[in-house]
Amino acid sequence: MFGSIAIAIALAVAGCGNAQGAPIISSLERLADAGNAEALYHLGMAYQTGTGTAQDSGKALEAFRKAAAMGDPLAAYKLGCYYDGQGAGLVAQDAGQALKYKLIAAQAGYALAQQDVATLYAREGDVQSGLEWLEKSAAQGWSGGLMTLASVYNGAPGIERDAAKTAGYFELFLIHSNPSEAQRNWLRKFEMGLSTDDKKRADDLVRGFHPKPSPLTLKALSGQRAAEDLIERLQ
Repeated sequence: MFGSIAIAIALAVAGCGNAQGAPIISSLERLADAGNAEALYHLGMAYQTGTGTAQDSGKALEAFRKAAAMGDPLAAYKLGCYYDGQGAGLVAQDAGQALKYKLIAAQAGYALAQQDVATLYAREGDVQSGLEWLEKSAAQGWSGGLMTLASVYNGAPGIERDAAKTAGYFELFLIHSNPSEAQRNWLRKFEMGLSTDDKKRADDLVRGFHPKPSPLTLKALSGQRAAEDLIERLQ
């Protein structure tokens, strides 16, 4: 399982989207009332975090449900998160429902959803499908996907160990994140055990890597800016 990684350095990955400030809540509410799915998603994030409005997990869940039903992939991702353990007291944890909704966002190109889907498939024992989704996440330069991929190639069950890929993807993780000195030291120590051929393959992997974040990933990372852009387009 991808969660059982040999690299003992954890990475916390934030959920998609950011909360909205108070000045734009009323505009989002008007758009949501008019049936705009993306506005509903942004309202859901505001309700979830309590930024710009009162925090209300129940309202957040309702907004995500409605927006997901209307086809918003980031709302589908958040709904999947509720079924994946974030909905305590609101919905029962359900791995099947979590995969169903996160897969919508993964297929739409959201890198974090792709990483999560990889883990969910791995938990079910479908290692190959998990690896394919993890590679899609890493290809976008998503730091969590890069680190997990490095960990997988360092000895995950069902995956052939590959020291060059471990070193290469971990170095890319360092490049695309804000790493600690302990993480940098781990890579330096690991590289000392590489063969000449593995060092070359790792270097080639790093030099040939050109991350291509999807439009949906960029939207998710833009947070409030995405909500402001929506309002500017439609008002």
